[in-house]
Amino acid sequence: MNATLNALSSLARVRDPESRAHLALGITEICTASPLSRRAEPLADEILLSLARKAEQRVRMAMATRLADCDWAPHEVIRFLAFDVPAVAEPIIARSSRLTEGDLIRLAIDGTLDHRCLIARRPEISMAVTSELARRTETLVLHALARNSTASLSELACEALIQAAREDEELARLLEARPDLPGVLAAELATDAVQHIEERIRDTFGNASGIETVPGSDVVTSALQDDEDTLASKLIEKLEAAGTLNGTFALRALTQGNDPLFDHAIASLCTLSVSHWRKAMAAGGIRAAALACRAARIDRSVFPTVLRGLQRSGRIHSELGEDAMAAAAKVFSGYTAGTAHDSLRRMADSV
Repeated sequence: MNATLNALSSLARVRDPESRAHLALGITEICTASPLSRRAEPLADEILLSLARKAEQRVRMAMATRLADCDWAPHEVIRFLAFDVPAVAEPIIARSSRLTEGDLIRLAIDGTLDHRCLIARRPEISMAVTSELARRTETLVLHALARNSTASLSELACEALIQAAREDEELARLLEARPDLPGVLAAELATDAVQHIEERIRDTFGNASGIETVPGSDVVTSALQDDEDTLASKLIEKLEAAGTLNGTFALRALTQGNDPLFDHAIASLCTLSVSHWRKAMAAGGIRAAALACRAARIDRSVFPTVLRGLQRSGRIHSELGEDAMAAAAKVFSGYTAGTAHDSLRRMADSV
């Protein structure tokens, strides 16, 4: 191998572009065929770098495609190709195990927007990398991060995503689907998202929505009239008709202390009657709350927020100890939305 590489090192100085292209791809094939020795790797790196720097883009793209899946590819040429134009860099950034965390952070700092989007889509990126990607709050990068379910979101990244989601409904929807969003930040997202929901209802139904009498977010926080259940039911029907009823709305109602609106929202999301939900809640406490969240497809990361809201309203009196939380965790891990619904209904029927 060393003799071959030494011979190729001399050939790498040829000037004819087509000959250099064939040589570059040939050496790439040699390097990917089997692991290089410690002595051979620096020489292979030097040859490939020399060829890549003078190669046409089509040749660099071919080199990158072949080297991206090679676990022993020379590091310096991998790094060089990652910093190349996005068309060349894409397979390297997406797949190469030879890129280090430091490489990715440096590329996020020095690279283009396209490079940062590619990094944001890379599987299993670390918190240090997501922090650097989030610093510029670039919309395309944040959307790519939100869609990357394998990315480890740092606190800085989460805060940047939530802040941007306040003005970006699509991003808010993407974040709602993430299971790793911290509960406190998820609650913030719910608080902001409901205002957009109300605006869409007004746009769709105008004065018929029943919201016009309550300005802004007061639809959740105010006791509207004597018959709160009737008003809550009417609003939930409108939300369902607009296709905008979701867990974020239910969570907002709960955190703002509007029990009737929360009851109608969670019951609807669980496809239960309000009376069934209230019976189950009275009988099952924490377990009923966990089953409802599972049936309504509300993420387990916000479950502690749900429990605190139910405690504040006096509907759960027990402490949120380890045993209770462990039992709730079993609901999220052991039940589907359908089986959680069935269990919740049986709980209500037993009362």
